[in-house]
Amino acid sequence: MQRILLLLVTIILRWATTITFAQVGGAQVFDFLNMSPAAQITALGRQQVALGDDSSRVQEVTKFAFNPALNVPALHQQFSLQYTPYYADISQVALGYAYHHQSVGTFGMALQYLNYGSIAAFDATGLPTGNFSAQDFAIVVNYSHEMQPFRVGGNLKWVQSQISGYAATGLLADISGVFRHPTQDLTVALVFSNFGVLLRDELAVSTRELPTDVKIGVSVKPQFMPFRFHITAYRLIRGYDYWHGGNDELGVGGQMLRHLSFGSELLLSPNFQLRLGYNHLTRSTLQLPQTAGGAGLTYGLMFRTSTFRVDYSRATLHAAGAFNQFGLALNVEQLFFKKL
Repeated sequence: MQRILLLLVTIILRWATTITFAQVGGAQVFDFLNMSPAAQITALGRQQVALGDDSSRVQEVTKFAFNPALNVPALHQQFSLQYTPYYADISQVALGYAYHHQSVGTFGMALQYLNYGSIAAFDATGLPTGNFSAQDFAIVVNYSHEMQPFRVGGNLKWVQSQISGYAATGLLADISGVFRHPTQDLTVALVFSNFGVLLRDELAVSTRELPTDVKIGVSVKPQFMPFRFHITAYRLIRGYDYWHGGNDELGVGGQMLRHLSFGSELLLSPNFQLRLGYNHLTRSTLQLPQTAGGAGLTYGLMFRTSTFRVDYSRATLHAAGAFNQFGLALNVEQLFFKKL
């Protein structure tokens, strides 16, 4: 069984790499899928895919929407709600639920919903004609399976973007693998995300590419330190020509940093943690000439009991301001089905 699964993963990864590198030019559709769905990921730099093992307590569930192999048996009967009020009227909601079957594997369901609020409409002469709405959403079905010390997982996603009655629809998939060291707090992750097909696109006059990406992440906690460190390389299918944008002054070092996200956790106790992150791409592209204004910096915290967990993060994208993200995770089995 393990050999068959490994062979299947190898075939899919080869196929994903082929279609990923075949995409050339054009604007992206469904780019909201690359936004962090969870406060934990946001606080650690908004791109981390290798999260440390935390299997004995209430965890954040929607993280499997970012890395499908992070859906583990310990998430059985756990539910998460994430809420992000962005700038203006824009807001994001993410829901996740996990269920583990002893002989089959771990399953999950998630919803990502991004609402752009009410937008003023004008005719060709500039006269107001009322308001219209726009929203993106993805319905995610997950499965993961463990082959110690490895775990593999996959997401199948029905994705749609809607603007004033026009829509784009796609069927996408993620596939990933995670290695957890059997004796040390070391996690390595490889994620192929958002490859698939664009079924309909009424929102563009030319062909657009999917937000396909490859991410490689590592997290490690030194044995005698209360810190866990994270680093993720992302947007790895984007080459130098895409990122340098005619600016040769960036150099090799600047280009490399634009593909890296950094994070750290201060593990004060099993039930309370502080987090800090840095995203160089955000800082280098959104800072003002006069000041960076904290662009690219993120931070947050986590607090939990035996039945629920609260996550909070704050991320600065621009000197104009930052946004907050809130997460609530519940152990449904303990709350409603605990035996008396």
